[in-house]
Amino acid sequence: MIHFIILAAGKSERFKKKRSRVSKQFYKFNGVSPLEHLMTSISNNPQINSITLVVDRGDKGETEGLKKKYPKLDTIISGGNTRQKSAFIALKNIRKKRVKTKNDIVLIHDAARPFLEKKIIEKCISNLKKYDGVFPFLNVDDALRDKKNLNTYDRNIIISSQTPQAFKFDKIYMAHKQIKGDYPDDVAIAIEFGLRIKKIEGQKLNFKITNASDNIIYEKLIDQYYRNRIGTGFDFHKFKKGKSIKIGGLKIKSKFSFEANSDGDPVLHSITDAILGAINEKDIGYHFEPDNKTYKNANSIIFINKALNLLKDKKGEIINLDLNIICDYPKINPIRESIRNNISKILKINKDIINIKATSTEDEGFVNTKKGMACQTMISLRVFDYG
Repeated sequence: MIHFIILAAGKSERFKKKRSRVSKQFYKFNGVSPLEHLMTSISNNPQINSITLVVDRGDKGETEGLKKKYPKLDTIISGGNTRQKSAFIALKNIRKKRVKTKNDIVLIHDAARPFLEKKIIEKCISNLKKYDGVFPFLNVDDALRDKKNLNTYDRNIIISSQTPQAFKFDKIYMAHKQIKGDYPDDVAIAIEFGLRIKKIEGQKLNFKITNASDNIIYEKLIDQYYRNRIGTGFDFHKFKKGKSIKIGGLKIKSKFSFEANSDGDPVLHSITDAILGAINEKDIGYHFEPDNKTYKNANSIIFINKALNLLKDKKGEIINLDLNIICDYPKINPIRESIRNNISKILKINKDIINIKATSTEDEGFVNTKKGMACQTMISLRVFDYG
């Protein structure tokens, strides 16, 4: 099993002085924080089995909803007052849950390095076949000088180390457990413990956000990884005699039912088409033939789940959903919040990004109290391009 520890317990004091009240790993630009960008990358990496997130107690509120959004996120835990203590807390937590970790691998990474590409992870893991630990490094390009006398140093004998620092789990766990003293990172602990360490070439892209000025680089880069997509959907179903109708997956007692092959839910059908349109996957009729008896009286959640799976394959997420339910019957306002809550559960998104409007035709036109109900949908997606 391969574990990924994200160290996000730093207080970001230098960053907060000039930029924000929140820690740098939670600072959002265009709706994406460094931690979320990193989490998206790691969650989409098939080699990683579990993620442990270590945060400062004061930042626990910033992690709300992350477990729902990232299924591989196994644990969110409070860190210590040093990087070393935070890493050991995470290692102990994994060891307690797993018990048998003989063949496990762990990668320990700084949350302030959001642009981690999968080829670095692949190289770290593959080199653990021969070594106990692996880390990425960079040669120093700039001239190095003494702060006081400005004398230069030989940059050819110095490298800068990055994360993730990958290890055979039991080896680094025992190193942390037995080593005394303070160390700047896990590689330093591993070397002191006598582990065999391999360095691999890192990337300048894998830089660490430290000062507020570093976030300018983050802001310039983040848009290169995301594409915003817009989709629209529309659906209409006639009324017929019945006892209930479904609106947004919510079953409502009614003097009608919908005339449809499936349960006829116009809201879920409209959302499905909007998602499919935004990701260039044709329409609901293409994926589910209207006259197919397989879907006779089928729950429309089947259709929405198909669209959500296609969205997941494209590494996309919903960032805003605007619905316009067009009907004279039933009255939407009394059930608006119930519909909103139900759609939130079905789509697994925060209800704060869902808006529901209701429009009456005043008993005129093809949508009225006797004829049926329609729904228009406008959806905004963010699609992630994982390098």
